[in-house]
Amino acid sequence: MKSIFTGSFSQVEETISDNFMKEAINTIKKFKMYKLILVFLFFSGSSYAVYGVSFFFTNNIDDLAVPFDKNNEFISLFSNIWYIHIQVFIFFIAGLIAFIYKEKNHAKGYFLFNFFLSLGWLLFLLFAFKFTQLMVNSYTLRMLYTALFLCSIIFVFYQSYQNAKEMVCGTKKKRLAFVEWLRKNRKNVLSMLFGVGALYYLTKVISPEVDDLETRIMGSLIEFAPLAVCLLFFTFIYLNSKLIRSYYLYKCSEEFRKKFGIAETDWYGGKYKG
Repeated sequence: MKSIFTGSFSQVEETISDNFMKEAINTIKKFKMYKLILVFLFFSGSSYAVYGVSFFFTNNIDDLAVPFDKNNEFISLFSNIWYIHIQVFIFFIAGLIAFIYKEKNHAKGYFLFNFFLSLGWLLFLLFAFKFTQLMVNSYTLRMLYTALFLCSIIFVFYQSYQNAKEMVCGTKKKRLAFVEWLRKNRKNVLSMLFGVGALYYLTKVISPEVDDLETRIMGSLIEFAPLAVCLLFFTFIYLNSKLIRSYYLYKCSEEFRKKFGIAETDWYGGKYKG
């Protein structure tokens, strides 16, 4: 089987559109200092904010309005502050690379920018899943969400590989039997999930364990939070597709430059040395 990273220009030529090329070149070419600062502040702020709330939850678990499980097995997962430091550093590297390569090699800068941005996003979602699992009191439900999250990861990267293989090798991807069944029965599946979710939510709201109705409603809603992270993980299908295209835009840089008729200074940058 051919590797998805060994394709030739003729194999991937049609996958790089004019719009994608312009987006790639202009993203790096116009990456000014203020954008580096904004990227760093946005992602670092988001990362430390989620960590801060998680830290507050785990250290004040007895004083919260909505009761949480003290024996939650996710409490210690990614609890070290260095996990967030590394995550923030990766986002900073993504912005720094874009800034450095804006005058040296736009295609290479765009590929590396996407790579580190995707890696940082992966670490962020892993921590976000841990954080949302802290809000789930039922051990059985937490294990169900964990299995669902792992299935999402496997499916996303399998689908990403199949998409890349079709793009590079021209191999028509075959749908998984489960995916094909899900596509044909999506209405029935969605109806069933909605019914089960509504029934579960109703039983939680009318549960006599908590006297305050508002607390019941809040506690029931947040227990569905891990599902949002599972859905967010599907963004990697798009991100991985973008990453493989940016890789070939960089690998076959000179061929694409000539195809689109872009001057070397506009394509690479004023400080490019070859």
